[in-house]
Amino acid sequence: MKLIVSVLFVSIIPFLPTSWSAESLEWEFNAPEETRGWRGEGVEGSRVQGGIFQIMGMEQFQLISPPNLGIPAQEDPYLRIRFLFRSPRYLRVFWQPRSGKSVLVPDVIQPLFDRNFHTSWIPLTEKLEYRDTIEQLGLIFGGRPGWVDIDSIEILPFSLSRYLQDQWSEFLAPRRLHPGTINSLNSPRLFNKPFISWLNRLALLILLIGAIVYYKASKANRVKIVTLFGMAILALWIIYDVRETYSQFKIVEEIHQTYIQPLPEEKTFPALGDFYRFVEFCRKYIPDDSIFELLPKPYWPFDCRLKYFLYPARMEKEIVTSYFQNLLPKYFIVYNAPGIIFDPGTQRLMTKDGKTVYSEKGRLISRYNPSSFIYKAAEEN
Repeated sequence: MKLIVSVLFVSIIPFLPTSWSAESLEWEFNAPEETRGWRGEGVEGSRVQGGIFQIMGMEQFQLISPPNLGIPAQEDPYLRIRFLFRSPRYLRVFWQPRSGKSVLVPDVIQPLFDRNFHTSWIPLTEKLEYRDTIEQLGLIFGGRPGWVDIDSIEILPFSLSRYLQDQWSEFLAPRRLHPGTINSLNSPRLFNKPFISWLNRLALLILLIGAIVYYKASKANRVKIVTLFGMAILALWIIYDVRETYSQFKIVEEIHQTYIQPLPEEKTFPALGDFYRFVEFCRKYIPDDSIFELLPKPYWPFDCRLKYFLYPARMEKEIVTSYFQNLLPKYFIVYNAPGIIFDPGTQRLMTKDGKTVYSEKGRLISRYNPSSFIYKAAEEN
């Protein structure tokens, strides 16, 4: 059934209309060079990895496009963005015309936290009578500090065929394994609303029509009417059950491919990722008689757990520092923080922009990955 629907859907796409034939602007971030011209405000780190532009920011941060885009506002362009939110709770868009104040787009995008990439179409000038050009685009992420992964950004005319393709992809996006939501069902999205809400509306409409037809029909036909509309309700239930069965199949497939199939040294764990591998790495280089500090602050994900695995090494706190003074060596554990670097020239541990220095002198002990490592501060005499 799913194959038949997919074939029918794809077959009609070439015949669907589009509204604007102008060229579009696109950033796919396949290489670090594609971020040239983009700048951030409130951004604490960024990188391009595997064709994904990853940005870590404060509670509210902005990503601003290169200038001089020159997009005619009267052509009603759209922003098409494909993204995955790790922590932030919303996305807002603004753009700068050639003259005058910046324009804040009224749409507020509140993404799903299902570990899937999602695609949003945002009208930049809908119901606005602008005759200027869009010279620069800005994205505002807020609600909570953390990471955002961006797969691609486009400014383009509205395309009904591409929009429907994106909606179909959204509908088929699987519900990922997430132990914290074991008692809830995340309905797939269809046209920016949960699929279950569409089915609920259809069920309500069927009930209303059924009630009207029932009371207008003769007594001899009422049993048939109840049966007919009952079967319609049952059909909606079956449709949702088939879609949910597909999600369950994808979850089982994910469990096998991600958590069972990999070799022991490559295994990850639900909701913890590579935590246990990182624990082994830290145990290897953090001695028992030492103090360690976790970076970046306050976004370190495993602090409440790691300190137990590294005991009797002590996590830095005011009471620990005041008691031991300079008697124990101090280590810094940096995890997935591209904005924090070790400068081999000065032997300092600091942020990329040099505004924050965590240690004036020390040495790099070992790297776990390009943005995770252990640093030992020089001992004071």
